[in-house]
Amino acid sequence: MDEKTAKYMEKIHDANFDMLCEVDRICRKYDIKYYLHGGTFLGAVRHRDFIPWDDDVDIGFVRAEYERFLEVFEKEAPERLKLLRPEDYPTFYDFMVKIANTSVTYAATNFGADDFYDGRFLHPTMDLFVYDIKKSDFQLTKLKFFYALALGHRPYVNYVHFKGAMKAVAFVLSSVGKLIPLSKIAAWYKKVQVEGGVLTMPQGMDKENAGTAVSGISGVGHGATEDELPTIFVSNEQMNPKYWGLTFFGPCILNGCDMGIIRGKEFPMPKLYDRWFSITYGDYMSYPPEDKQWPQHVYDLV
Repeated sequence: MDEKTAKYMEKIHDANFDMLCEVDRICRKYDIKYYLHGGTFLGAVRHRDFIPWDDDVDIGFVRAEYERFLEVFEKEAPERLKLLRPEDYPTFYDFMVKIANTSVTYAATNFGADDFYDGRFLHPTMDLFVYDIKKSDFQLTKLKFFYALALGHRPYVNYVHFKGAMKAVAFVLSSVGKLIPLSKIAAWYKKVQVEGGVLTMPQGMDKENAGTAVSGISGVGHGATEDELPTIFVSNEQMNPKYWGLTFFGPCILNGCDMGIIRGKEFPMPKLYDRWFSITYGDYMSYPPEDKQWPQHVYDLV
């Protein structure tokens, strides 16, 4: 990484750490359980910090904690941190709720079409992943159906993640989706996300006393075995075949948390990280090739 990029990343990591600390403060205040996720989780384990070239933040919540967080964030967060809900906009990128740190502004993003998106991605962002219960494979098919409808609200559609006849289906669905308000599609999408019930965690837990309660599922509690726990998946993931529909080992998040280190500060992360990362990344302790060690979303600041 050259000197200019390293200085750029230092500013981005400052903004990202600011977001992470504010989210942690709010979650502690309201006893909301969350976890480091994705590249931020990997960084805490492999680097004990942010991954040097990772330019966003990822955290995850079980459904009930996620909804509680969305209820309190805007009244608690400083003005510089803005909550971006997909359903609040007429234009679609994905179904991921994000937090933007508006204290830093990018010259442009790799999302493209910044004017189309009213510049809402022109800041360091935190992705809020939600863990839901997987009811069936058909549930995933329905989510993909509604995602394809929502693509009609993009400035252009990249069909690379659709194979064979599905490309034609996605084209038809995105064309139809243009005629349907995005807020309505988002509501349909959420209804399917929670078909398996609302995944909840009891209040008052700490990392030593963890457990779970699942709406509609009785007898599931602290120390439950894998067979007793529901199958969990990230229901608002982008339609990337590497991650779409990926299921996770229940005890990773339903039996408490471990603590990871970012910039010398502890943050909660899923348990059994070796199993989690082996599923998600394979050989997770190895670095990617040097030409991949580069900011993913943007590369210049205003």
